[in-house]
Amino acid sequence: MYRSIKLILVISLGVMVLTGGIWLMAQVQDSSANRYEGTMTAPQFPAGMEWLNTDKPLRLEDLKGKVVLLDFWTYCCINCMHVIPDLKKLEKDFPDELVVIGVHSAKFTTEKETENIRQAILRYEIEHPVVNDKNMKIWQLYGVRAWPTLVLIDPAGKIVAAQSGEGLYEPFKFVISKVIETFKAKGQLEAQPLKLYQEKKGQQEKLLLFPGKVLADEKSDRLFIADSNHNRIVVVGLTDKRVKEIIGSGKAGLKDGDFKTARFNHPQGMALAGDKLYVADTENHALRRVDFKNKQVITAAGMGEQARGFNIVGRGRGVSLNSPWDLERVGDILYIAMAGSHQI
Repeated sequence: MYRSIKLILVISLGVMVLTGGIWLMAQVQDSSANRYEGTMTAPQFPAGMEWLNTDKPLRLEDLKGKVVLLDFWTYCCINCMHVIPDLKKLEKDFPDELVVIGVHSAKFTTEKETENIRQAILRYEIEHPVVNDKNMKIWQLYGVRAWPTLVLIDPAGKIVAAQSGEGLYEPFKFVISKVIETFKAKGQLEAQPLKLYQEKKGQQEKLLLFPGKVLADEKSDRLFIADSNHNRIVVVGLTDKRVKEIIGSGKAGLKDGDFKTARFNHPQGMALAGDKLYVADTENHALRRVDFKNKQVITAAGMGEQARGFNIVGRGRGVSLNSPWDLERVGDILYIAMAGSHQI
């Protein structure tokens, strides 16, 4: 099953020199134990960097016995956003053995500011430690060339695998499980979860949480708010400023139903067509339709899975979308801005 996976494994088969580091390349070909032990020591994190989601800077030498996964990302990158759910699944799969560390290597100037990164951590609901690599020192030490890039470090502090891109959950789950198996057999695995401070602690509950988009309709005297991190749509009167409807249970998910039970996953842009509101349900990779007459939410397009190709052909619920972010209705045509594939 895994013979076609092209993870970069750090084993003694050929050498490729990158800026600031040396990586060894190979394909996953068999499950021999030595393929899941690194040979090159992972570079240490430079001192003096700002850390988030932890009460103190982390050092790789303090993480010996853990499997460490570095995620080189930047918060305005849609591909980096796509990796976050996979990281959360890996953290859930290996809660005791795996430590994920986000290395935020900014592409743009404002992305270098620690407070902006903190807000991104809260917005994306990231719970693992993040280091602000604003001058790209760690990026250079590891020879990274693209966002996002994942680097896997074994419990002995050696680099095992590295790969750029998204959609890497299955191959990394496989390799991590093999690394855990290898080092458990050697008695070198520390299977205790780290206790870390998280930025979300102490945050006050708010009526709106990172609202993404708004849509004003003067004719019906309504303002529609995509309350993105509450996974719902809030409808407010333009004139009286009163909340008229709350659409969605507040729990993330892809579920059709009435206004109280339906679920969205970080909705964004909206478009109104009569008594129906279309919603770009971004992290569900779906288009939802809110029927105000019948008080129901249904899925109009998308299957809840991210489209991997660029040529999207199909009808309604039989087609996959890729992070629909905003909508615009012109007559009988609905235009969908799909951030994930940079397409309309």
